[in-house]
Amino acid sequence: MFRKSRIKIVASIMIIMTLLLAGTFGIIYVSSYREMSEKDEHTLERYAQVYSESGNPAKVDENGEKQDSPPPKPDDERAFEVAAKYSVAFDSDGKVKDIDNSSSSLSNDDLTALAKSVKDNKERTGKIDGYTYLVDKQSDFTLVVFLDRSDFDKNVITLFKYTIIFGVCSLVVVFILSLVLSKYIIRPLERSHNMQKRFISDAGHELKTPVTVISTNAEVLSSEIGENRWLDNIVYENERMSILIKQLMALAKTDKAETKLEKTDLSRVVIGEILPFESVAFEKGIEINYDEVEDEVFVNGSSPQLSQLVSILIDNAIEHSTGGDVSVSLKHTRGKAELKVVNNGEEIPEEKRKLLFDRFYRLNEARNDDGGNHYGLGLSIAKSIADAHNGEITVDCKDGKVIFGVILKTV
Repeated sequence: MFRKSRIKIVASIMIIMTLLLAGTFGIIYVSSYREMSEKDEHTLERYAQVYSESGNPAKVDENGEKQDSPPPKPDDERAFEVAAKYSVAFDSDGKVKDIDNSSSSLSNDDLTALAKSVKDNKERTGKIDGYTYLVDKQSDFTLVVFLDRSDFDKNVITLFKYTIIFGVCSLVVVFILSLVLSKYIIRPLERSHNMQKRFISDAGHELKTPVTVISTNAEVLSSEIGENRWLDNIVYENERMSILIKQLMALAKTDKAETKLEKTDLSRVVIGEILPFESVAFEKGIEINYDEVEDEVFVNGSSPQLSQLVSILIDNAIEHSTGGDVSVSLKHTRGKAELKVVNNGEEIPEEKRKLLFDRFYRLNEARNDDGGNHYGLGLSIAKSIADAHNGEITVDCKDGKVIFGVILKTV
């Protein structure tokens, strides 16, 4: 039980941290990518502006100096100067007017072919073959400017790589810390649970002796004084106490024992437990329907404990039925044995269904209770047995019926 709780705690921490890191890194990555893209677009726009106002920025005048261009913004000056920019200008007839190519890997012909492929695109800007481009259409010429994205892509890849490395390392550290923390979080609960188990076991043993003494003395008094109203009350309450002690002992035994699992015919176990209850059900005007119990459904389990589990569910269904049949079914579905015990009954509120499996919990306001020998331990014992078999026990309400289900792995 506590192992599952630790797993849930660790899983919750890991999911939260994964989402937090993914969100943080995602924002950083998207923001960085957008900022770098905007800088590239701004560089291309400025190049087109310079070309439109002053001619090819790569050309020099008769004095050997670069042609005048509008002063760049201080933040973009270095980015504009170091960016690898290439351009092809076409006149109004579509002929090459001017080429600015400082690339050592891209020939003028290749650059011209690349420019022609994007010149008539509807989009003014875009990306092609590792370059960001801008198409600036003027009245007497069309300028296609390219910006080498190799450094940009390298930066993005580097950012992504280190993000993944840092993220994975962070999650590993968080996982180790969560394992340690979950142990400390669970420890007080585990200590409390162990104390409760020890109390139940000790109380059960300590109460056996006085109950036995009371029973013996009551029998002696009965033989001496005969029928007596007060003595009958003592005997009745003593019998109820005896049943409670037996349930406490069964619960303590289930908690302590290491379940020895072996191949068990669950079908035979279910049928074997139904038969003794038929007479009990008949006295209450209830019929047990078990036509849907399949043959030869084998599970890896303990036959005595599984018998007790089935017995508890059938007894619970008969005790709290509001009339009609009690239905028991057992099916083999996709490697799992599905046992269901269904009775007619009042609907149990959703928020209280899980509480039915807590020790000493009784839902008097939603279930019939005639003051019989039920102390809120039966379903708790059933859940302990299901957990010991790595199974699952559930309760559901539908169309005026209460459905208890148990799922176990088949062999």
